[in-house]
Amino acid sequence: MTHISETRRPPSQSSSPEPSSDKENRQTHAPGGKRSQTQAMSGTNRKRQRLSNRASNALSQSQITPSQRNRNNDFYDPDQDENERRRVRKGLRDLTRELHDSRSEYMQAGNYGIRETIQKANEYFREVKQTSDATIDSRLLVSAADLSYKKTAHLVLGDASAGIDVDEFVSKCISFMRRAPGDSQATPASTQRRRTQASNRSQVDPNDSDEEQGDAMNWDWLGRSACFRHNVRPSISGFLLGPLSVQKRTRQFTQRRARERIDPSQAVRPQELKDEDLDRQETSNLTTMCTSINKLLAKTQNAGQDNVERQLSQLEEEPTQEMVQDVMSKYNVADDGGIPLFHFCINPRSFGQSVENLFYVSFLVRDGSVGLQVDSRQLPTLHAAKPYAPSEAQRKGIQKHQAIFSLDFETWRDLIEVYDIKESIIPHREEEQQENIKLASGALAVFSPVSLTPEVREVVSSLGGNLKYIAALDLEHHINITPWKEAYPDAELIAPEGLYEKRQSNPEYKDAPFRHVFRKENQGRQKISEEFDLEFETEYVYGHPSRELVFLHKRSRTLIEADLLFNLPATEQYSKTDESATSGLLTKIISPLLSTDAPATWQKRFVWYLLSSADRQAFTESMRRIDKWDFNRLIPCHGDVVESGAKGVFRTVMEWHLEDRKHI
Repeated sequence: MTHISETRRPPSQSSSPEPSSDKENRQTHAPGGKRSQTQAMSGTNRKRQRLSNRASNALSQSQITPSQRNRNNDFYDPDQDENERRRVRKGLRDLTRELHDSRSEYMQAGNYGIRETIQKANEYFREVKQTSDATIDSRLLVSAADLSYKKTAHLVLGDASAGIDVDEFVSKCISFMRRAPGDSQATPASTQRRRTQASNRSQVDPNDSDEEQGDAMNWDWLGRSACFRHNVRPSISGFLLGPLSVQKRTRQFTQRRARERIDPSQAVRPQELKDEDLDRQETSNLTTMCTSINKLLAKTQNAGQDNVERQLSQLEEEPTQEMVQDVMSKYNVADDGGIPLFHFCINPRSFGQSVENLFYVSFLVRDGSVGLQVDSRQLPTLHAAKPYAPSEAQRKGIQKHQAIFSLDFETWRDLIEVYDIKESIIPHREEEQQENIKLASGALAVFSPVSLTPEVREVVSSLGGNLKYIAALDLEHHINITPWKEAYPDAELIAPEGLYEKRQSNPEYKDAPFRHVFRKENQGRQKISEEFDLEFETEYVYGHPSRELVFLHKRSRTLIEADLLFNLPATEQYSKTDESATSGLLTKIISPLLSTDAPATWQKRFVWYLLSSADRQAFTESMRRIDKWDFNRLIPCHGDVVESGAKGVFRTVMEWHLEDRKHI
C-alpha cells in the first residue's frame, strides 16, 4: 500500500517572501513509508538553510556605514528629492531653449555661448541622479555638438548655405507661440489642452518623459500674427475646391464614309523637263557656283595686277601715291594686291544676289580656296589661294577664324553709294519673273502686269513669247491691260464683273470685250480653259469691295492676289528706285497697320470692318475655300513677296473669318 505524505510549512515561515520550490509543493508517490519520510526530512533541512542565509544577508546590510551609502547615491538615487529634480530638469530645459533661440548669435565668430552652455550643463549634471533626467542632458549635449560642428564648418569653409536655417526657424516659431499674450483672442485647441494637461502631469510625476512636457503652443496666435498677413491665396470661396466647369462627356459616333475617288479633272499633268531646265539647275548648283566664282576671282586678280603694272610702266615720270591709287581703283585692285570685297560681291541691281554672293564667298573662305585680308585702309580684300592639306595646316599651326558679317537693305544701298559701285564683278544672274507664269503647254499668263517696258518684253520673249492669258485681279489693278493687249492681241482677258463697264468711261481704256468674266451667279462653275484650269485654282471673292480674283498656281504652290492681303513695307518694289520703302509720313503711319507680323491685329480689323463689310458671309466662305488650298508662297500687289510660310500668314490675317469669331 502506497503512503502519501504531505509536507506543510511551519507557521513562522508563512510570511517569508521566498517562493516555495516545486519539490516542496509536489506530492511524491513512494513504494514505501520510509522513503517518503526521508524526502520530507530533507526538504525541511533545505528550507531552514535558506532562512539562515537570508538572516545573515539582512545582518550584513545593517552593518553598511552612511558614508558608503552616500557614495553609491552620487550616481543613482531613486529616492532623490522631487523639488531638486524639478529644478534640475527646468535648468536643463532652459539651457536647451536658449541654445535653440540663440543659434545665430552662437554661430558668430568670437561668441562663447556654446562653451558657457556646456559648462552650465555640467553643473546641473552633477545633481542628476535618475536616467530620465540624464536623457534631457544628453539631448542638450547632442544639440550643442551639432551646433558646434556647424560653427566649425562655417568658420573653416565660409557660409555656403542658401535659404534659411530650418531648425532656427522652427525654434523661433515655438518660442513665439509659447510667449503669446494671455489676453489673446485665440482659444486653445484640443491638442493644446492635451499638451497643457501633459505639462501639469509632468509637475506631479517627475518620472514622465520630456517629450510630453513644455508650455502649450498657441497656434492661433501664430496664424493671426504671421500667417494671415502674408497669405497670397486668392480670397474666393471656391478656390481649389473643384473644377470651374464640368462638361458631360458624350459618346461620339464615327460615321463610315465611302471611299473617296480622285476626280480626273483635278489631276495635274507631270511637268516635262527640257534641256534648258537641266542646264538651269546645273548652273544654280552650290558647288558649281562656288567653283565659277573662285575661277573668276583668280582671273580678275591676275588681270587687274597685269593692267596696273602695264599702265604704271608706261608713265614717263615717277607716279605719285595718289596716281597709283587711282590706277588700282580703275582695275579694282587694292594696294595689297587683292580684290576689294564689296566691288566683287555687291550687286547694285539686286540686294538678294548680293547676299548670295557673300554666301558663296564664305564657303570658299572656309575651304581655304580664297583668302581674306585688309588693305592699308582697313578694308576687306579677297585673294586667290590654295588650301593646305590637313596635315600641313596642322604642322604650320594654321587656325580657322570665323567672322559674322551683317548686311541689311540700308547698308547695301550705302555701300553702293559710298564706293560708287556701278556693276558687280560677279555677273548679274537673270531672275525668273514669277509674275509671268509659264504653263506646261508653253503658254504664258500674266496677272495685273506692270508697264510693258523693253526689259519686260525681253523677259516675255525669253520665256517663249506665247502670252495667252492676261488677268486683271480686281476693279483697281487694270491700268496696263490695254498696252499688253495691243502688244499681244491673241491674249485672252480675264476679269471680274463690272470692270469692263468701268473702263468704258475712260477713252484710253476702251478695248475689246473681256473673254472671261467672273460673275456671282456662276460662282464655283467658272472655267477658263483646260490647260489653264489644270494648273490654276480660282476663287472669285465677290464679297470684297473690289471684287477680288485670287489664283493658286498648283505646281509652284503660289497664291496670287491683289488687295486681299497686304505685306507692307514694300521693300522689294522700292529697291530699284531712289526712295526708301519707309519714307513719307503717311507710309510710316500705314505700314505698321498693314503688316503681316503676328498677331496682325490692325490688318485683321482692316479686313473685318472694311474689306468684308459689304457681304461678310460671302467673304468668309471664300476665305475658307482658299484656306483649303495648298500654298506656301504668296505674291501680293502691295508689299513684299512672302517666299515661305504664306499659309500661316494668311491664317493669321484671316483668323476672325476662318474661326468664325472676332476679337476687338
